[in-house]
Amino acid sequence: MRITSLTEALVPRAVASLSALVEVLRIVGEERYATFFDGVVGDLLHAGDPGEVREAAARGLAAFGGMNSVNDLVVMDGSVPDIENNRAIDERREAVYDALTHLI
Repeated sequence: MRITSLTEALVPRAVASLSALVEVLRIVGEERYATFFDGVVGDLLHAGDPGEVREAAARGLAAFGGMNSVNDLVVMDGSVPDIENNRAIDERREAVYDALTHLI
């Protein structure tokens, strides 16, 4: 089965959103999450059919649920929340979630 034109249009959006999140995660030292989402980017880029795209998207979305999820991430500057980086992460996290949801 071939990737549909709709999926072809949505995958670049998801990849761009994921890459933007990865960049901020690396800046704040969250390498574990950055590496995970880099893997999702690779899976999306190498997906050969819509089923593989959905599997990659589902894998990425799984990071948003449960304890110790990416939703729980709060960057601190000592004992004070790092507002600027937390806002950047929040914006990108929301974009990633929306983009991956559209691929399911």
